[in-house]
Amino acid sequence: MLLPILITKMPALMRRLSLVLALLVSGCSTLMVDPLEQLREANKQNVAKLKVGHTRLEVESIMGDARAGGGLPEVLYGRVQYLQARNPMREERLLGTDGQEYEVLFYYTDLRERDDKITDDELTPVVLREGKVAGIGYGFLAPRAAKYRTLQ
Repeated sequence: MLLPILITKMPALMRRLSLVLALLVSGCSTLMVDPLEQLREANKQNVAKLKVGHTRLEVESIMGDARAGGGLPEVLYGRVQYLQARNPMREERLLGTDGQEYEVLFYYTDLRERDDKITDDELTPVVLREGKVAGIGYGFLAPRAAKYRTLQ
């Protein structure tokens, strides 16, 4: 007796179930945000807060020490990704063309190509001299370091 009722109600039940499932899946897709994208966006916002004269400690406090990706492989946009980013992405000491010694902290802020590499053109340099921010970006760094002139 129950079977005929289920069969006649099945199309409506399936339509409702499909609708609910579609809503759930679309709702979940907004929750699955690329952690590397979140890090890049946070870094862009935080770099904008940095000022010339900030100490390294202030820079580290503003930028934080976040990490994204790379722990367990993350499935993003239908592929497995092993890329890892951290704050700062890397550090470098260099002698500028002006004879000054600089310390450069590179932060991951941009995505040029989804190629499982983080390249210099995807990083924003924060340039310190004597422990304080002297300038930000390749516009400041490139004239002082010949190897970065192509990135300005």
